[in-house]
Amino acid sequence: MQIETFEIQCANPAHIKEDIAALFEKKLPSLVIGYANACLPFQDVQHALKRASTPFLVSSSCLGSLLCDSKTVSAKCDLALFCVFDDAGAYGVGSANIDENSAFKAGANALQQALVNAGRPYESPALIWCALPPGNEERILEGFASVVGDQVPIFGGSMADNTVEGNWTTLTREALGAKTIAVVVMYPTSPLGLSYSSGYKPTDTVFRVSKACGRQLSELDGSPASHIYNQATNRLIEQQLQGGQILTLTSSVPLGRPVALENGATSYLLCHPDSTEANGALNMFSEVEENEDLVLMEGSISSLTSRAERVINNAIMLLPENRQPIGVLMIYCAGCRLMVGDEIDNMLCSLQEKFASLPICGPFTFGEQGRFLDGKNRHGNLMISAVVFSQ
Repeated sequence: MQIETFEIQCANPAHIKEDIAALFEKKLPSLVIGYANACLPFQDVQHALKRASTPFLVSSSCLGSLLCDSKTVSAKCDLALFCVFDDAGAYGVGSANIDENSAFKAGANALQQALVNAGRPYESPALIWCALPPGNEERILEGFASVVGDQVPIFGGSMADNTVEGNWTTLTREALGAKTIAVVVMYPTSPLGLSYSSGYKPTDTVFRVSKACGRQLSELDGSPASHIYNQATNRLIEQQLQGGQILTLTSSVPLGRPVALENGATSYLLCHPDSTEANGALNMFSEVEENEDLVLMEGSISSLTSRAERVINNAIMLLPENRQPIGVLMIYCAGCRLMVGDEIDNMLCSLQEKFASLPICGPFTFGEQGRFLDGKNRHGNLMISAVVFSQ
């Protein structure tokens, strides 16, 4: 197996087709996964990739994508491509439109299509990698599990745009659009290392969810959720209590769902408050349940930039002995990326220095999927994940 990464500058959209075609003139990848700025002409990208007879998935990323390899260190790539060369392996891409079926059914259909396209319709893959429309990720994951069960790890991220206005896009050979579920099944010839976690720590403040439905959190401890959250965060969202967007304000202090681990420790799956309603409700980027506890979490720029290295290291450590890492697909939350600002450049320079010649590629997403420390596939917010490919 080999991994190669490429950056394509798209200052002149008319050249995108030619630039992509030139990459694969001499050697055709077994799989192409790409991430791009939401402003890109995605139809041109799809048309160019269709010329090559290889499975592919490209999804939009907030303010561009990240790429860290021997030639490029950038958090603002117009288009970054992660190419897997593994002739003895098997890879398939499937897609479905979430508006044409329920989220559950669309997820199941997309995964079944990917299995067929990989030539392994009745064999569980080593990994499922996905790009999902924001909003119904929990149901889509349930749809995946209905096909392959709960044991196959699912990693990926929810597509993003630059302004949180729904201008996101995902494309495959068969589909393109904001409502596209895209999923890759992987049967690599070498083992994978997987890690999924956050860079936040719990505070002593714990709330009980007293009223909630789906992603709307109405009450905490019997009072309007936004008011309780505002008090606990030193009036952080005081100006938005009558309704408004709070995504950027709340990135440093999300809510965490405690998850008990087998060793007796507790880890936290994060929920990101997105906006407020005039009735005091908080809208979240992931589901909450009545009568569960939520912990006020806290993060800093230093904790979020240092976490990327630790997540990659954790994934590398899970590789079998004597297996060398050759490439990393990394998911980094868009909320974290906006919070750290220009420090993202220092983070990537540090990764290039720490993991010399190891290509690292990925998006900034509006939701993150991964296998959590309790062994279950979960959808969370403000999370970081890494999938390490080995030789």
